Amino acid sequence: MAKKQINSAIVCDSNVFIDYLRNDNQTAAALLEIRSENRIMSVITAMELCKGAANKDQLKQIIGFIALHSTLQLNTKGVELALELIKKYHLSHNLSLADALIAASVIVADSKLFTLNVKDFDFISGLNIYYPPSLSNIKRR
Repeated sequence: MAKKQINSAIVCDSNVFIDYLRNDNQTAAALLEIRSENRIMSVITAMELCKGAANKDQLKQIIGFIALHSTLQLNTKGVELALELIKKYHLSHNLSLADALIAASVIVADSKLFTLNVKDFDFISGLNIYYPPSLSNIKRR
């Protein structure tokens, strides 16, 4: 049976890349399903990964890992939408600044978000969440 090919870009949340870098086999398999040419890293995720480095060697490895991915940049429309998301969801859902920026960027890019923390995003109207077939433990809406 042929593997299903994904033809659109998938923006991967920070937790996906963190699990991958920690050698989580399920996450690695899910990223393989997406294929490298379809994987996008938000500039916010790139910053979060760098911020998580414990030393210069780790930072160097993370910078190399970031360079392997296409990066979704912030733009004015995305930042404005992130502000609206914060106004709407900060108090009711504890939406963080980073998650608002990632979600808004994905919406503006008309893409999908692959996250392991669906509960952090599933209340955001207009955000398409990607559910990899190999990770059946991700709670679907």
